[in-house]
Order: sequence, then C-alpha cells, then structure tokens
Amino acid sequence: MTTPAKLRMIVMNGQKILQTQNNNEWETMGTIKKVEEGIKPGVYNIYLAKIPVEKNRYEGQIIHVDKDNAVFYQQIKKDFIVHQLKAVDGKPIAGKDVAITYDGEKATLTLIDALKNKRTLKI
Repeated sequence: MTTPAKLRMIVMNGQKILQTQNNNEWETMGTIKKVEEGIKPGVYNIYLAKIPVEKNRYEGQIIHVDKDNAVFYQQIKKDFIVHQLKAVDGKPIAGKDVAITYDGEKATLTLIDALKNKRTLKI
C-alpha cells in the first residue's frame, strides 16, 4: 500500500481538503470538495491510521474513501483504521456509520443505524 508520508483531512464550512506533509509543511492535494453529510468539522490526522486486526469488529464512521490508493478510513472514537477496499464486500460511503467485521482477508460491512446508538438522556 502506497500512502503519502503524512495525510490529513481538514473539514470546515461544509468543505474538505486533503493535505500531505512535505518538508514539515502541509500542502493541499487536489481540489476543495464538499464534505459528505454527517462528517463533523475538524482536522483528521488519518496518517495515524492503524491496520485492522483479523477477527476484530470495527464500529465507527467512514470519514474518507481514497479510490486512488484503494483504501478507506474509518474513525473509531479518537483512532483511525485504514481498510483495503478490495477486502470489503459492500460499498463504503463517507459519512456513514458502519460495523466492519474481519474473517481472514475478507471483511463484512454493515450499516449501523445511528439513532439506535444514541443514548437517551433522562432529565
């Protein structure tokens, strides 16, 4: 897998940009795009993404699909996981909450209903 030395995604004002770090300076890659619905504003340091471990289940939001490198990034709490597109059955869509379960080299992608995961607060 060839990924840039450091890659981050910045989301603000309904837009997202991807940047790589070269000689300690962040450079914008490509064009500014409209961010997918559901992705919160912030700086996503996706270069810190970890490789998934076999037999694990990952629940969280897909924040970026990188078709050029055939990977997609999922945020789980404060961490990021980088998944291979070819390993997953189903189409990952940025902004969606999903559960990804690994069985060997193959993974199953299941959409999670975000409303089911919301905790109710009794006042």
